[in-house]
Amino acid sequence: MENYLYEFWLLKNEDISYGKKAKLVDYFYDSYNLYHASKSELINSNLFEPANLEAFLANKAKFDIESEYELFASTPFSYITIENPAYPSKLKNIYDPPYGLFYIGKLPSFYKTVSIVGARRCSAYGKRMALELGEKLGTNGFTVISGMARGIDSYAHRGCLDKNGITAAVLGSGCDVIYPTDNRQLYSDIISGGGAVISEYQIGTSPVAMNFPRRNRIVSALSDVVIVIEARDKSGSLITADFALEHGKDIYVTPGRIGDSLSLGTNRLISQGAGVIYDTDAFVGEMLERYGEKANAVTKSSSNKCILSPEQKKVYDLFDDYPKSISTVLEESGMDYLKLLSLVFSLEKLGMLAEVFKNNYTKVA
Repeated sequence: MENYLYEFWLLKNEDISYGKKAKLVDYFYDSYNLYHASKSELINSNLFEPANLEAFLANKAKFDIESEYELFASTPFSYITIENPAYPSKLKNIYDPPYGLFYIGKLPSFYKTVSIVGARRCSAYGKRMALELGEKLGTNGFTVISGMARGIDSYAHRGCLDKNGITAAVLGSGCDVIYPTDNRQLYSDIISGGGAVISEYQIGTSPVAMNFPRRNRIVSALSDVVIVIEARDKSGSLITADFALEHGKDIYVTPGRIGDSLSLGTNRLISQGAGVIYDTDAFVGEMLERYGEKANAVTKSSSNKCILSPEQKKVYDLFDDYPKSISTVLEESGMDYLKLLSLVFSLEKLGMLAEVFKNNYTKVA
């Protein structure tokens, strides 16, 4: 039987924890030797509790490797394990490396990689930064890695794709489980755009909260640099930043306003020594210098600018990338309330303003 079938058997085995599989392969050299190890050899490895060992042996006895592999091969999904020479080298030397990854699409080389993470409920400013950085990094040949969550993750993927760049999403669910469900089109575009959707978890695994911290270590490990765009005080993005520190990666952030809840996490990272992205072109240029390359310009997409009346322009200019209330703008404008409301609604209809929560609007990036 071919060795890749034994790799598949171990990858599919759910009686062994995710963290223990790589340790077993390290001890027994490969999955073939593990499969054929005697009970006493398994006990002597000190990697099994008695109950786990019995479950492991029972699983091995009933698992029909060839038929299970044929069933998997009929799906659009693939896998790669630490036994394969093509396994991403950046994952091999971290603490608790994944034994294997399931994926759909085409695995990038992970040579020039930047991860972009941040708030799910981001501001218009955060959205603009994620899209802009995704575009400029994608244009310059970087693979953009993120987690396909709402907000910053999704905008970073989308910005990269809009410039025909390669992006990879690392999920906290099975790579067949699209989460959030409204990212179905993004999921499809990542795959059709030459990238991949990746997961350490079994096909069909639900996106439960405990999966995401483990997922974040992979996002960090696959990257050369981690960018955090907007993070609250106790944000999952800060877990990725912690892993980046552990992995010896550089961390960059986009600075935010003092007192803004979306900036607490990122501003704290600055105080701890994270790099500051003060200009996106300068940042991309600095990144390219690492590889002895020069930047390619990002061509701006042509868009029909709305022609605003003087009153509309006056109201539009009073809003910001951060949510601002109608009552604040009312004071600043000195307008009649109903007149102001009418102008705000007209700007919203034109796609120039967006209501992010009741009576609070931001400029649309």
